[in-house]
Amino acid sequence: MRKRWGRLAAVSAVALTAACGIGDRAGADTVTMTVWTSNQEQLDLLNRLAGEFSAQHGGTPVRIETVPQADYTTKVSVRLAGGDPPDLGWLGAPDAVGMAATEVLADVGPALREDPTYRLDDFVPSAFTNWQDGDAVYGVPFSTSPFFVVYNRDFFSRAGLPDPAELAARGEWTWDRLAALARELQPTLPGGSYVFQSNEGSLYGPLPVSWPTLDPLLRAYGARFASGDQCTMDSPEAVRAIATLHRMVSTDGTAVPPGAQADFYAGNAALTITQLSRLSQLEGAKFRYGFAPLPAGPGEQPRVTGQAGLVVFQQARHRDLAIEFLKFLTSEGPMRELARFFPPPRRSVLADAAQVYAGNALPPDAVTDILVPGITEGQAFQYPRTWPEIKTAAQPVFDELWVPGANVPQELSELCGEVGPLLREKG
Repeated sequence: MRKRWGRLAAVSAVALTAACGIGDRAGADTVTMTVWTSNQEQLDLLNRLAGEFSAQHGGTPVRIETVPQADYTTKVSVRLAGGDPPDLGWLGAPDAVGMAATEVLADVGPALREDPTYRLDDFVPSAFTNWQDGDAVYGVPFSTSPFFVVYNRDFFSRAGLPDPAELAARGEWTWDRLAALARELQPTLPGGSYVFQSNEGSLYGPLPVSWPTLDPLLRAYGARFASGDQCTMDSPEAVRAIATLHRMVSTDGTAVPPGAQADFYAGNAALTITQLSRLSQLEGAKFRYGFAPLPAGPGEQPRVTGQAGLVVFQQARHRDLAIEFLKFLTSEGPMRELARFFPPPRRSVLADAAQVYAGNALPPDAVTDILVPGITEGQAFQYPRTWPEIKTAAQPVFDELWVPGANVPQELSELCGEVGPLLREKG
């Protein structure tokens, strides 16, 4: 792995924000873990679990430190570069791949494999896609959250059109069908509304946040960002996939265009791609809603997950205890409790999903038919080790894709010209 640590050292020091945990302050004997949630229920649960771990380990203080998500990676990187590391923390998959490539993360693989009570084989097969390099394991996903569709049933009903769940039940829920249906539905919607809103409305933002919309689209058409160290975004399948969405944005006017504001949860989009953690926004909704799997296509029925994992930092002052805390939080019992917030990659917990998610916004049939297979059969986008460089090089090309009249095949060819050498660059 190449050394990129010097880049982190160049970032100016920024203090971490609010913290909470067992004990009032993090002393020299305190195990510290950074998280990005500010949800009080989640923090209360994490602190209770930290207290249980502390009691099992001689009263060792454990402190949960919360950092705003928008600043999380930067502020953790500052601490690492400044020699003031947390012992362990949460990371999203792309950040974990980048940090593993800089040798910032500890290999926890031996500790997981050597503990028979941990039951490493209980995890779904694809769980470690972005957390393992050969035998080395640089993190354990505590959340493997599948993407799916939530839609406004009232819009479809008033237009006299079949809704996505009905189409899915008939095997007709595809991107091509969605594009055609959207042309019929759009004229019936209130002013300022659109049929399709991308995941969190982020299609035109930085590549990492637009990818939850683009990766399922590509997979549906049998395309991938890359095959091995070769860029395949210029393949006929990828061109067809991107062109479908481009027409919805620029020609049909059925997808939220750049610069427009439309929010499904506020009632001005007919459907969006979402995850379990976003469904709290449905509370108080003034419309009926339903759920469907991701649209399929000529390539496959995509089942795509986003992941966040727990990592131990190489510089951790309490590395052994940090690894034990990681194992504790990702063991079956604590993961069963965390599951109500974070979809678990452990099959033993998923076996009781109907009970775990009873009373959740996702109805029982959607839990069994969408959520569980989304995890057990789902695939996470595999981030190359050079992802930080790739996303920087690719972003200007992706920005050009959404300009009206863009030449999609040409733009995707240029994209591969930019990122191809970075894919072939050895980590």
